[in-house]
Amino acid sequence: MNKAIVTPALKAADLRRALDDRSAVIGILGLGYVGLPLAMAIAAGGYRVVGFDIDPSKVADLNQGASYVGAVTGEELAAKVSAGRFRATDRFEELPSCDVLVICVPTPLTRQREPDLTFIEATARAIAERLRPGQLISLESTTYPGTTNEVVRPILEKTGLRSGTD
Repeated sequence: MNKAIVTPALKAADLRRALDDRSAVIGILGLGYVGLPLAMAIAAGGYRVVGFDIDPSKVADLNQGASYVGAVTGEELAAKVSAGRFRATDRFEELPSCDVLVICVPTPLTRQREPDLTFIEATARAIAERLRPGQLISLESTTYPGTTNEVVRPILEKTGLRSGTD
């Protein structure tokens, strides 16, 4: 099941309908202790989920139904994979096939005990390279209030697309 899940680009006005009728494809970026359980919950809700991770060995394990996160059993994962509700990939060129992208990357603390935004910024840049109109982007990584507007949004809007419009 290495075939890409592809949906046509949705206009922003159509996204709500796609979410309501569960035809929207949800992308989860970062498949750790936050991202993988979230992916399973969304898949259990009837959506198709593409999980993105930079570690090819994690991707291979997940696609074989092997979980490395305590909150997700191998049986639960394998069932979602075999039902076509979940697939993992390290191919970020597949980001445009998703209607919703949820950022769940690590935010370790710096020596000053502040969130290190390196992974969030890198992920936002990876999304910006492939961003298309109609996509919904959500930041779920643990960070301070304002990170979406102060850090992620400017990176995404360098593409020329505008939040709330495109």
